[in-house]
Amino acid sequence: MSLVKQKTWVRFLAPLFALGLVFQLAGCGDNEPEQRKAFSEFLQTQVIDGTKIRLPELSKDQEKAFGNYTKDYALLTSFTSQLDSAFSGAMQSSMTELRTLNSMKAMVENREKVEKAQAETKAVQAKLDGIVKQTADSYAAMKLPEDLKVVYDKAYAKVVTQQGDLSRQTLTLLDSTFSDILTISDFLKAQGNKIEYNGPVVQFTEQAGLDKFNEMNASLQKNQQALMDIARKIAQIM
Repeated sequence: MSLVKQKTWVRFLAPLFALGLVFQLAGCGDNEPEQRKAFSEFLQTQVIDGTKIRLPELSKDQEKAFGNYTKDYALLTSFTSQLDSAFSGAMQSSMTELRTLNSMKAMVENREKVEKAQAETKAVQAKLDGIVKQTADSYAAMKLPEDLKVVYDKAYAKVVTQQGDLSRQTLTLLDSTFSDILTISDFLKAQGNKIEYNGPVVQFTEQAGLDKFNEMNASLQKNQQALMDIARKIAQIM
């Protein structure tokens, strides 16, 4: 009997709970225009304006002022954080080690270091693809008011699309550069006593070998120049 009474009591209270929920939602919703305006102004002045990518940490007052829109800002900060994490660690260590290979002879003698760096580059490419897809899926699922969406789209393009594109270009060029280095390394090793190392310079005893080397080296130099161009673009926004 008590169980029946309890169910009846719950059924009696249910409409009151629902009514209370409506009041609560209405109360929260009353601040939405102000929250939207505050968040939109923040995105415009702190994220979109200027060439540098800036993602200030929100204060408690800002989190309160933006309401539920704080989670939309978190999508931008989370992407950048994951991007930084993907490029750190093993790959950063390998790139630092590669800087010591400042001659063709060093490249030939340390081929395994180049192979390791290339493998780590490919691993980061896979991570980046996952990060970009996850972020893009969350972005596509957003239901923003049209006036805010216009502003948020600009912030997303600057923070996510721009950084994602530059990261992809960097990794693609690195992969291609490592392939060139490995190809040249194998070629030089196969030359045996037909070449001589003189500091950073490789001297050939046969013109055909020199011509082939110059052809391969031209591809390497092209990739290195492209990497420098990307580095300049990154420096302009970071």
